[in-house]
Amino acid sequence: MKEETTRGSPAATANAVDNAFPDGETVGPYAFVKQGCIVVRHRPEGPYPVVVPCPGVRLIVNGRECTQPTPVSMKDTVRVETVEERREGNWSVSVSSDGLQAILRTRPTVIVHRELPDLPPARILQLAVVEREERLPPLTWDELLRELSRLGINYGVDWEACFRGVTSCAEEEVVIARGIPAEPGKDGWVELLFSSNSKVPVLAGEDEAVDFRERYVFTSVEAGDVLAIKHPPEPGRPGTSVRGEVIVPPSPRDFILSVGEGAVLTRDGDRAVAARPGRPVASRWRNLVKVSVLPELVHDGDVDLASGNIVFKGDILIAGNVAEGMVVEAGGNVRVGGLVSGARVQATGSILIRGNILSSVVIAGGAPAFLQGMLPQVHTLAAGLQEMTLAIRQLLAHPAFKQGDLKRGIGPLVKLLLEGKFRHLPAAASTFKKQVETMPPGMAAEGLEEFIREVERVLVRSPLAVRDLQEIEALARRAGEWEQAFASPPSAESDVVASSVHNSTVVATGDVLVVGSGCYNSRIQAGKKVTVSGVFRGGEIQAGGDVHVGELGSRGGATTRVVTGPAAVVTVGYAFENTSIVVGGRVYRFDREEKGIRLWLDKEGNLRSKGIPAWEITDLPQNRR
Repeated sequence: MKEETTRGSPAATANAVDNAFPDGETVGPYAFVKQGCIVVRHRPEGPYPVVVPCPGVRLIVNGRECTQPTPVSMKDTVRVETVEERREGNWSVSVSSDGLQAILRTRPTVIVHRELPDLPPARILQLAVVEREERLPPLTWDELLRELSRLGINYGVDWEACFRGVTSCAEEEVVIARGIPAEPGKDGWVELLFSSNSKVPVLAGEDEAVDFRERYVFTSVEAGDVLAIKHPPEPGRPGTSVRGEVIVPPSPRDFILSVGEGAVLTRDGDRAVAARPGRPVASRWRNLVKVSVLPELVHDGDVDLASGNIVFKGDILIAGNVAEGMVVEAGGNVRVGGLVSGARVQATGSILIRGNILSSVVIAGGAPAFLQGMLPQVHTLAAGLQEMTLAIRQLLAHPAFKQGDLKRGIGPLVKLLLEGKFRHLPAAASTFKKQVETMPPGMAAEGLEEFIREVERVLVRSPLAVRDLQEIEALARRAGEWEQAFASPPSAESDVVASSVHNSTVVATGDVLVVGSGCYNSRIQAGKKVTVSGVFRGGEIQAGGDVHVGELGSRGGATTRVVTGPAAVVTVGYAFENTSIVVGGRVYRFDREEKGIRLWLDKEGNLRSKGIPAWEITDLPQNRR
């Protein structure tokens, strides 16, 4: 709020004869300010000086206020009044949202005093003022005490800060009361006494030779080992607000320790103990930690017709070989002491094969990426067949439907539905079939190709031959089972380690390491790194991380390809012609033998190399944007 007051100065008149210029003086008219008065000088016949008012000053000539430049004469009554301005201050007291602070905010009252200084003679006299601010506190001690009482602020009041706030002539915020914050408690936790990593790398000493086949030791425990300890939560301490209220600290989080197979809890429930030897695992969901011990199945001989296939939820140790046509599936890790020939080995965890992989499929981790890419088509088939089953059942149960029209089966009804509401299913079936046909050799799971043939028969080639509803129901059920199989999430960093790979497919969600002579006419797919210490001749490597190959391709010209992501580095000791390397979509093809190659993408996405002349990289059409 502004208030203005005026302060007058003595009038200056120009009607005295002695104010006229002396005879012979040629100086023009002028006016000046002296001791707050305006003095006017000019010849009797004129011309006259002009006075220009300014903000903060009232110019009054002959009793009339002038706001524009005004000529004045010695006969005029000229008075100047300065205007004082008052801006009222304000103040407030507030309590923070957590109740721990009371804050006094002040803005002082400001009084602007103005004075008219002496100004030298001028024909056009521009008035000016000198301002001086006076600041006053906006509140009194009694007003602050009444406000504290009204707000109920009675704890932790800083009276010294209150005095500073009351006497302050500045715009500021002052904390005038502080509460005591509540001290939070300590959450409970579960301490695992084993490594959460299922495989622990073996570190060789400086003078030791590294045996890559003994690179990892799988975590295991014996019966009676303590697996986990539950630590209870610790309560916090309450606090006090500036209003004297108790601030209750948040309740600390508690954890529940539970056990699965192969483990037991102590009577107090604070310790989990192994009930059998095996591999310990832990899972967490919200505040529940579950500890189990997966057993290890030890098979002393070969996996062959005598033993049959081995399917086990835990770890599998095979002392001998995995023979042709056999299947090994594990819910944990797999270790094979011999070779794998013409077989399929799949594990949720990692796979270590001391011998060679010959004409086989080895998969470590969950469903590979290309299987998950087929999931939308499988889902379409499963959902569509299920809806078709319901639609046929409703039509068959409708009173207006003539059962006699379907004496030779429900084929006409199926064909009618496929041409109407479910016309998308034949296309989904055809797409799914093409996807399966383009899978790497040996990757199709048992029964998948037979399922594709049945889907194609019912939905594409011979829908009129469907006899009864049970055929559609069975097909819908099988489609749902394949959808669940394809939707299984991959395990984290499951690796494959082998001596050499021949005419095989190797897939891992983690690393693939080939420590022997190398790979021949094979496909390797890894979510992380691929390391082939020997040769890689014929086939393809797909890796999410870096790739290292000792020797790539062959003089015979077998097509060999390496594909990696944009952040990867590809290192090749020696490369033959007719091989190619793709890094983040950028391709380099070898048209002659090279050695000591290192390829990567720079920050701009250009392919860079070490060991290849720069002009060969920059001139490649594949590298141009």
